[in-house]
Amino acid sequence: MGAAGAPSSTGPDAKRSLRSGVRAARRAQDDGERAALDADLAAAALGPGSPLAALVAGSVVALYDSLPTEPGTRGLREELAARGVVVVLPVVVGPDAPLAWRVDDGADGGPHRADGIEDAAVVLLPALAVDGAGTRLGQGGGHYDRSLALLAPSGPARPLLAAVVGDPELLPAGALPREPHDVPVDAALTPSGWHDLR
Repeated sequence: MGAAGAPSSTGPDAKRSLRSGVRAARRAQDDGERAALDADLAAAALGPGSPLAALVAGSVVALYDSLPTEPGTRGLREELAARGVVVVLPVVVGPDAPLAWRVDDGADGGPHRADGIEDAAVVLLPALAVDGAGTRLGQGGGHYDRSLALLAPSGPARPLLAAVVGDPELLPAGALPREPHDVPVDAALTPSGWHDLR
């Protein structure tokens, strides 16, 4: 087992077990730990080796509004906006639908909507864990999988996909079960830095 409790079996049961363990570990963090990790994440996202640091004003980044137990994105969203980067946030529009996107204007909701993530340079995805082969463990709703399936499978127009996780949630290659619908990510962003998984 890895630091985040990598499963020894495969399939849905293994994913459920791992999700439960990661969620429990995240809930056990206190507010001070979370704040420190969030600050480290924002610094790592724009630090050496991160493609986010090289983005110019007008570039598009797909991000998400983190839940209290997820690696925090508020500081990163503010830093990107200060650099003139356009941040788009996901909107759940139906239980079995791909995500819609809205421009992050600092307000809750906002009237501006983006059609999708095709124009994004980087898509930062929420995750409970990711392994060195790029297999991402999401929350289980499938919204991101359906959205990522709409992207070109490769090529210069495809955004760079990166899972955002805590350092203990970055597992060795092959530690997570990959199902046919799982779209692998290219990288992981953790509080310690940017990790290229390609």
